[in-house]
Amino acid sequence: MSPDEDLKTELRQKAQNLLRRLSPTEREALLVKNWMSHDARWFMAVAREYGMEVANRLNQVAAHELGKAEAQRLARALGLPPVASIDDYLLAQEAFISLLGPDLLDYRVSKVGDNAFRVDVQRCFAHDQAVRAGISDTFECGIFARITGWLNALGLAYETSPPLGPCLKTQGRACAYTITLAIKPE
Repeated sequence: MSPDEDLKTELRQKAQNLLRRLSPTEREALLVKNWMSHDARWFMAVAREYGMEVANRLNQVAAHELGKAEAQRLARALGLPPVASIDDYLLAQEAFISLLGPDLLDYRVSKVGDNAFRVDVQRCFAHDQAVRAGISDTFECGIFARITGWLNALGLAYETSPPLGPCLKTQGRACAYTITLAIKPE
């Protein structure tokens, strides 16, 4: 073997053989866990370097922009038609959550009007991690900022109640948001 011989092809094949040991479900779970680990470490690195206020603000911006990018990508990959009703949006939202980490949250979704729905979160990985990291008293949730990115990407005007901000759970409140879409009821 010469020092400049490219080993990539052989190594790639061996790596693919190793990866075949994982089922698609195991592979997806690893990817989600690794992404969440990156997300938590990025947030904490920013918080340590620049403070919680900056970390929260940047996390909100990044989560919202990520939501926009992934919703466009997922809607295209899934062949979703334009959202014309609350039911269309709720199906898209559930498809996104199902792909991106359904086990990260325990939640309920209910319609609360012709063009409004409510999300009640019982368990949330972001809150759990903020508590474990000892930052829950100053932590602002990025999950709903991500959802607003989805809404924007799908061309929907909306209002959230309450407005996004500090984690509701750490304030002793229920994590419940009502989102009203500016679309005509079905």
